[in-house]
Amino acid sequence: MTSAVASAIRPGLRDRQQSGSPHTPSRYISSVQSSPGSSFFRAEEDPIIIELDPRGLSAGFQGESGPQCTILFTPQTSRRVGDHRTYLPDYKRRKDDLQPRSNDFELWRSDVKDLDLGLLEDKLERAVREAYNKHLLVDAGLARLILVLPSLVPHPVLSTVLTLLFERWKFASITLLPSPTMTVVAAGLRSGLVVDVGWEETTITAIYEYREILVQRTVRAMRALTLKVGALLEEIRKQQDASIGDSLVLDFDFVEEFIDRTGTCHGLLPDSEDDLTAKTDALDLDDHPADNTTNAPATDIVIEWPTLTSTRPVSISRAALQDACRRTLVGTTDEDQLDDHEHSISQVLYRALLFVSADVRSLCMSRIVFSGRGLRIAGLPKSILDRTNNIIEEYGWTAVRGKNFNSKRNGLKELARARAEPVDARHDTTRPGVGDFVEERLHKQKSKDTNPSILASLRQVDTLGPWAGASLVSSLRVRPFVEIEREKFLSHGLAGAHRDLDLPVTSQRPAAAKQGERTSWTLAGWG
Repeated sequence: MTSAVASAIRPGLRDRQQSGSPHTPSRYISSVQSSPGSSFFRAEEDPIIIELDPRGLSAGFQGESGPQCTILFTPQTSRRVGDHRTYLPDYKRRKDDLQPRSNDFELWRSDVKDLDLGLLEDKLERAVREAYNKHLLVDAGLARLILVLPSLVPHPVLSTVLTLLFERWKFASITLLPSPTMTVVAAGLRSGLVVDVGWEETTITAIYEYREILVQRTVRAMRALTLKVGALLEEIRKQQDASIGDSLVLDFDFVEEFIDRTGTCHGLLPDSEDDLTAKTDALDLDDHPADNTTNAPATDIVIEWPTLTSTRPVSISRAALQDACRRTLVGTTDEDQLDDHEHSISQVLYRALLFVSADVRSLCMSRIVFSGRGLRIAGLPKSILDRTNNIIEEYGWTAVRGKNFNSKRNGLKELARARAEPVDARHDTTRPGVGDFVEERLHKQKSKDTNPSILASLRQVDTLGPWAGASLVSSLRVRPFVEIEREKFLSHGLAGAHRDLDLPVTSQRPAAAKQGERTSWTLAGWG
């Protein structure tokens, strides 16, 4: 006798079961008592969200707070099936240069001149199949696909990705969502400044009402830091004895793991408490300072450096690591003659706030969102904001530089201080006496009606990441940012895309339809 209770098992699994066969009782819970998406079994029509970046792929279901899996693009994931040479006792790592070796750990680069699009297609296909078959456990192509991409993706890479997904699987449509906007959504904001410290580039995007209005980029990112730290470790390895230095392993995996571990424990940037303690000790306030050698922060980091057979303890200077990270990412005061793509993150952040309008700047200054691989370095957002504050105090909100302008700017500072004083002090208005009841009531009422002036300052806002923002947007059933249909893309490709202008619908759409223009989808931020 079959039960009349509805089952939460997916239809594909329910059809395979016989009516009389024993099976696990249903875990069905009424939707009144449970939140959407809380059931273990999911419908096959739930949209799949895939976040794609040059270093990895994250996939999961709509309505969840995080992805089900994260697949990195490494040489280990691209090896043949059954190739387990890395687990053999006598396996030796190859000694390659870090810069050419780093190309094997990324899916694409901004410079597509030497990029193999066929290899990119094979890597992505293998990653998508692994995500569906091992982690999501649903049939690829049946559910709607939501693709989260960076805003600045080369057109050949975007065309290859979409062609692969449409030709290998039967997706009816693919929705594209930009990563910076989804990062702002995951932070609970409508406007903000997204600082994405990524792998190849650091992208700073100004978002106003969910629209990208300004994008600034720099090559000061995690790849530059990896090469810098790798060169520092190479010098330390050469300083060891000849018998010891030849046995020390120095490859891309070791350098990246070293950056992750030391960055988490404030090895690449100083801790705020340690920095304050060092400044206090430098003042020498006590007449007879005590011996604080036991409480002083360690100047060196001792790590277990892997060798061909075991590990060996090696001491690394903490000051050298912090100087390398500060010069690579945060920036120093002697960086004025640089190319546009080589500015430090602090200078690019200042330029982004300088180039936007005053209204947008007032909103973005207190809504700065950090994301990307750079968040693994503890203290990096605070160091960037502190350096940006120093630039603002030095130059103000003007792009003019020079000695003559500095003399005039001092007079403007005095005028600004006078304007910053309270209204009563500026107009020599004395506050009412204590005994005057009527004047006190009027003064209190006047202070309630006036809005207090809030000084704009740089403030960091935490976010759950672009994947969580895309999951939230798709759960709200809002209109997609970019909807690409299968038939139209296979017929026209990227050449059939265009931007929809914000024009009146009644006056412009009929004319566009008569001219044969396709107004169903656009590439928006990617066009």
